This record gives sequence, structure tokens and C-alpha cells, in this order.
Amino acid sequence: MADDLELGWSLGVLFREWQRRAQEATASVPHGPRGFQILQTLDGATPRQGALAAHLGIDRTVLTYVVDDLVEAGLVERRVDPSDRRAQLCALTEHGATTLATLRDAVAASERSLLEGATGEEAALLERLVRQAAVRLHVGDDRDACRVVEDVVDVLGATPQRAEPRRG
Repeated sequence: MADDLELGWSLGVLFREWQRRAQEATASVPHGPRGFQILQTLDGATPRQGALAAHLGIDRTVLTYVVDDLVEAGLVERRVDPSDRRAQLCALTEHGATTLATLRDAVAASERSLLEGATGEEAALLERLVRQAAVRLHVGDDRDACRVVEDVVDVLGATPQRAEPRRG
């Protein structure tokens, strides 16, 4: 088996393990990590349901079912948008805010364990770089993935190297 140390492979391994651990940490909320992301997004915000779907990259129809389940669990409420009565606003309930605080602690603990072996400084740097790249791509001012990798390499002061496949 070849050593495959490309960025995409590494991110995939890290994400799959994050997802597994986040699923365990958020098992008490409908839809696990996705439900947690919605609650987190609604903390301090009351977006239209369509804007929430776009922000999280969730199909609007799928989001409707997820929000339905969060409403049924008493974590989220829908409100009519006063500026457009056809639109629905989503907001955390008190129970949702309390649940979110508990989930944040659980997810943070799972993330710390995910990066075990890294120093606190290394973990913080990784988190900052990933967040910067994600925000830049999400807001669309730089959709060139190669440029994002170059930015990360510049911050780390390293030269990207491709792994050579093992022979034999």
C-alpha cells in the first residue's frame, strides 16, 4: 500500500474521525453533528431558513426535515419573518441554548482527543488555518484551492512534498 500523504487524504481521514467522535458527542440531539451545527449557527442569530440552508450547504428540503425534528425536540422555534410573511426565521429556544452549551463542551472534548499528541499551540494553529481557509472559500473571495494550500504552507513555513509510492 502506498503512503498517501496528500492534503486531501489527510483532511479526509481527520474529517471522518471528527465526524465519528462528533456523532458520539452529539448523540442526544436530532441528526447529531448536523443538528449541532444548526444549533451553533442559531446562537445569537435568527436567520431565514433558506439562508441557514445556504450557509451550512444543506439542501433546503433536507434542512426542513432537520429543523422539523429540532423544533419537535424543543431546541429550535420557527417564527414568521415580519418583513416577508412567506419566510420562516429559525431561532434557538431556551432549551436549545442550554443544550448547545452542553454539546459545545462535549464536542470540544472530542476535538481535543482527536488532536492528542499535538501541543496546544499546534492544535490552535491547525484550527486557525482550517478556519481561515474555510471562511475564505465560503465567502467566495478566493475559491482557488491551490492558493489556499499555498497560504497554509506560507504560514507553516514548509514546502509541500508529494509522497512517492512504495514499491515492492
